[in-house]
Amino acid sequence: MRFDTAPLVSPLTPQEIKTLKQRRRRGDFGSPASPWVKVGGVIVFVLMFGTTAPKIWEALVNMDSHENLMWLLWLLPILVIFAVLLLGLWAYLRQQRFWLLLARFADANGMRLGIRSAEPQYPGLLFNEGRSRASTLHLFSPTGVLADVGGYEYVTGSGRNRTTHHWRFAAFRLPHPVPHLLLDAKANNMWKLTNLPKAFASSQRISLGEPFDSHYQLYAPEGYGRDAFQLLPPNVMEALLNAPAVYDIEMVDDWLFCYTQSQQDLTNPATWRLLETIANGVLGSLTPVVNRYSDSRLPGQETAPAAYGPGTPAPVAPLGRRLRSGASLGVILLVIGLIGLIGFFLFVQMTYMLAR
Repeated sequence: MRFDTAPLVSPLTPQEIKTLKQRRRRGDFGSPASPWVKVGGVIVFVLMFGTTAPKIWEALVNMDSHENLMWLLWLLPILVIFAVLLLGLWAYLRQQRFWLLLARFADANGMRLGIRSAEPQYPGLLFNEGRSRASTLHLFSPTGVLADVGGYEYVTGSGRNRTTHHWRFAAFRLPHPVPHLLLDAKANNMWKLTNLPKAFASSQRISLGEPFDSHYQLYAPEGYGRDAFQLLPPNVMEALLNAPAVYDIEMVDDWLFCYTQSQQDLTNPATWRLLETIANGVLGSLTPVVNRYSDSRLPGQETAPAAYGPGTPAPVAPLGRRLRSGASLGVILLVIGLIGLIGFFLFVQMTYMLAR
């Protein structure tokens, strides 16, 4: 796999900008942009500039007078608002350039751009968390190894506790379904607590030996340890360790997902070189292994894998299709801490009452 990254670095022509904006208004990249947002922003900007500029100029010209110094003090909050509007305009223009470059890149590489796609239907662990789920500024393709790459967000909590969680992801296609495997990258964790939104039962942890265990914590459904060894032979582990970036990796059904909360600039050619490395290195090593894999727990799978295609059963037994959830260490420590705090408070109260 090789991406043409020239569209990311060559200047956008006025004609390209016009054409791409027309396509966005038609809804080619998801929900069409509302013209009223732009009109409203322009009106606010013009009103602010038209109102404050003459006053600022008048105060600067007559700086000696005490009255105009008071004018300047009065205008300071307006200047702050004006600066915020300028920053907003800069952010808008930057985001516009971002999606324009991505749209041109997608056209050159047989992909499609989605500016915001609600409720992506993927089986990965991120994609059923929270609410208001959406892929953002993502590029996807109906064919090829790389199916989808971009941002992903979801919301948890409400009111003052409302939090929007932001992730970067890449979705790769596998030849056929495999048992549910999770490789939790230790470099992404903090204080030995996973950064992933879901924890899995510790009884499903599998050791593949060093140096792999120093970099990843592997989870496989109970009874699927041998299958994990079969699907992650030394050449696949080496490809994972040699990847130039650290991702949490999940294999589920016929998908391989890479997750990270670090920034991933899709307008930077280096990001696409990294994705090429994963597609050609990791997926290149993994695909032949997946093609040979068969789950012996299914009837008729003891000797050879059954054909897989429309209308045929997935070649993974039900117990191997999903990992079993568990309580995270962070939640356990929080509960222990709360119990300890309540116990200490009760002890102090009883001691005080006895002392009286």
